[in-house]
Amino acid sequence: MSELKVTIAVDEAVSLEAAYSPLEGARGAAVVLHPHPNYGGSMDNNVVWALTRGALAAGWSALRFNFRGVGRSTGRHGGGAAEAEDVLAVAGWLAQRQKGPLALMGYSFGSLIGSLAATRLTGLACGLWASPPLVLGELAPWPVQAGPLLIMVGSADEFTDVGRLEAYCRQTGARCRLEVSKGGDHFWWGGESVLTQASRGLLLSASGPAV
Repeated sequence: MSELKVTIAVDEAVSLEAAYSPLEGARGAAVVLHPHPNYGGSMDNNVVWALTRGALAAGWSALRFNFRGVGRSTGRHGGGAAEAEDVLAVAGWLAQRQKGPLALMGYSFGSLIGSLAATRLTGLACGLWASPPLVLGELAPWPVQAGPLLIMVGSADEFTDVGRLEAYCRQTGARCRLEVSKGGDHFWWGGESVLTQASRGLLLSASGPAV
């Protein structure tokens, strides 16, 4: 996987450390969001890597980045709303450099932030939320105009609630699908291949012709 190390400006005070993997003839671009910074989350997380590999295997370019205050990203952790601004800045940066649809994929805290950002993005091709930590907050409603949403969770994940996620999918409608990995926990150690295959499958189903 060939990655370009790039810096993306959010505003005059905040710039983000990012790793961009552009593919020639890519079918779209996937942005992958990492878990909570206060618990060691960064773009080098195992789940972030797994989702990124799936995107590339589907023929999509991929971009993973550190939220503000993480790694070499400037600024300070903003509690959620500020991190959604980070996602919007990354989406804007990609739109200037690559044609085609956009997908959002997030793990844990990253899924909550992705759901917030999605409400302010138009034409999302699809989304994938891995292990949404409902102990920290609720997922924002999935936009009506967006494509399919896949939620992945382990049956032994103590930081979420499968029943509430089922209710969320029912409210969202047929575009939302919940997959529960039997025996899986919140961290996916040893289960990364499941996420890679899920990411690849979702993006292949959302792919239009190469651009």
